[in-house]
Amino acid sequence: MTRIVVLSRRDITHPLSGGAGRYVHEIFRRLTTRYSITVLAQGGPSSKSVEEIDGITYRHFPGALHRMLLPVRYITKFARKTDLLIDNSDVGIPWLTPFYAKVPRIAIIYQVAGSIFSHELARPLSEVAVRLEPKIYRTYRNSDVVTCSPSTKNDLMRLGLAGDRVSVITPGIDESFRNYEPNGLKFEDPTIMCISRFRRYKGLSYAVKAMRLVLVKIPRAKLIIVGNGDPTELNEEVSRTDYAGSIRVLERAPNSWNAEKMTMLSRSRLLLIPSVREGYGIVVIEANACGTPAIGWSVAGVQDSIIDGTTGFKVPFGNIQFLADSIVKVLSDFQGFTQMSKAAIDWARSHSWDAAAEQFGKIIDSIT
Repeated sequence: MTRIVVLSRRDITHPLSGGAGRYVHEIFRRLTTRYSITVLAQGGPSSKSVEEIDGITYRHFPGALHRMLLPVRYITKFARKTDLLIDNSDVGIPWLTPFYAKVPRIAIIYQVAGSIFSHELARPLSEVAVRLEPKIYRTYRNSDVVTCSPSTKNDLMRLGLAGDRVSVITPGIDESFRNYEPNGLKFEDPTIMCISRFRRYKGLSYAVKAMRLVLVKIPRAKLIIVGNGDPTELNEEVSRTDYAGSIRVLERAPNSWNAEKMTMLSRSRLLLIPSVREGYGIVVIEANACGTPAIGWSVAGVQDSIIDGTTGFKVPFGNIQFLADSIVKVLSDFQGFTQMSKAAIDWARSHSWDAAAEQFGKIIDSIT
């Protein structure tokens, strides 16, 4: 049985786990009967040092040191027991496996960070990171790469990776979402949902600013922001507005509230995804499965998960007025909403983790 080792930032149980941890877990748990899979990652507060989750063996490392510990532990303990290495990149820096891995490898690159650095890092560190990123990815020219959106594949090709080495495998959604049947009930007030980690690059500030303009046209509109991480900065921004009563900020641990999420999404009129960039936008497809259209910036990742004018709207990045006008259009056009809702459900049901796992398995078999 092929022995696969995955280097990953966080496992599926981590309180800050995002799309990267989920993508790997959902795909590889479906491949455990074909391969032996070990994930080296940072675990949650109650994680054991070695733990099996859905047939995957997770080996956990302390958060403060895991960026250094994982490559060292791989080299010293796992390199000779590995037939294939998965470099599961997250936002920012991949694991630089071309410098030390001698076995076949696949890099999973969700998004090119680019402008994300300017939102998350202070100058001059952000400028250094922007200059270094293309150089880092060029070291992966001889690696097989998987990404989850055509727009990110284009970004990687612009950075020098060969198109025939980059495969696009679109993420799926949980079967509970794919099989969900919305009952048509909505919140009493026209409600906009925004589900995100509390990070600057997720663009939540844009959502808060847009609400000022939305409320001029639809005074009863409400914005509910649900996320994980530290909401302090966001709460402070909301409190400085004169419309804080129209915005709620809720905290939820990731991968733990699907039933509530489905209810809230189906009762909302719209999902807002104001991120600077995304790998794809799984939450867009989850919202669509609940019959809820989405609006987001026309940026990498999001531009692939939203079918403009059919399952939602893509708007020019940074144009708050255009964003607010699009929100108002969805909230006030019942007939248009109904058509979008039906199209959104059909689009969501075309996304399957089983299909994604099958595609990934074929890539593994082709290089091992």
